[in-house]
Amino acid sequence: MTKKVEPDLSSSDRIGWDGDYFTAPELSPLLAKSLVRQILAIDDQLGHPPQFTFMEIGAGNGTFAFDFIQECRTIASDFFHRLSYQIIERSSHLQSRQAARLGTLGMEWGESHLSWKAAIEEIDSDSITGVVFSNELVDALPVHRVRMADQRLHEICVAYKRGRFVECLDHRLSPQLIEYIETHKIALSEGQTSELHLAAERWMKQVARLLHRGIVMTVDYGHTHRDYYRSDRKDGTFLCYHRHAISTDPYVRVGEQDMTAHVNFSALASVGMANGLDLVGLTTMANWLIGLGVEELVRDQDQESHDVRALAHLLRPHGMGTTFKVLVQRKGMEAFALQGLRYPAFFDDVVFSN
Repeated sequence: MTKKVEPDLSSSDRIGWDGDYFTAPELSPLLAKSLVRQILAIDDQLGHPPQFTFMEIGAGNGTFAFDFIQECRTIASDFFHRLSYQIIERSSHLQSRQAARLGTLGMEWGESHLSWKAAIEEIDSDSITGVVFSNELVDALPVHRVRMADQRLHEICVAYKRGRFVECLDHRLSPQLIEYIETHKIALSEGQTSELHLAAERWMKQVARLLHRGIVMTVDYGHTHRDYYRSDRKDGTFLCYHRHAISTDPYVRVGEQDMTAHVNFSALASVGMANGLDLVGLTTMANWLIGLGVEELVRDQDQESHDVRALAHLLRPHGMGTTFKVLVQRKGMEAFALQGLRYPAFFDDVVFSN
């Protein structure tokens, strides 16, 4: 079963406190402000190119972009004037919202430093020197749901009977699914349901194609392969969200729910490696932010301030702090130490272990 990638956003807003879900940038500017410090270190390693491209794939309401660019202007004037901020956004409605939000940065700077494309395919290969960034994008890509039944793996398909959608199982797996299962050595226990991420692999191949020299940063909630397919995870990770309420039923409020599945970071790292992206590291959101010294940004604030309370949410164990991960890959660069990976949560052998 696949998920609808782009719902109709012209009639209702999905992102934010009044939508179906909120993202880390909507919660606080601390993620963007912390990341700027890491980007400046990457700029140093790249030798301060005349144009540093920061590409954000799926920019939501434009909140992260606004906070990131504002922080660059505040603390790094030279970098700010070399920055080319490119947004990949397929929704024309969200493009308009982003443009309105970012228009307050100043028309003169925006005309020469801001750009939009509707799809990755519109970007030339090996054209980017800088960073390709995404936040809570990969979890929204379509997945195939599968279930082990009668000692045979079946795909969960959808039929329409007696006026309603129903699930049905099909053991006739496509060659693409069979290849994915064999490549990643996926084995489920009897009755176990899980997801296969073919679209995420295609996306990672496209991202690898874009980069000439620089870093890919993927922020999302997910697991390593070993944790993703462990036998006690009987129902997989597929969920639906509507007005911040969680459901496992995609057949109600059709077209009105946000559907999501956790990311298999091991699969992303592996396909990246096969397409020229070396693994730099994988860590939790909490470790990433602490490594970047996020506490310095709130040191002088009252403990009840918005930013301090938001930081507690971002760092919360068993919440965003550990559920969210940061995957970092590089291309065309020598290995160097990233501040955000000072406290790696996963060693390479764990990331690639099946």
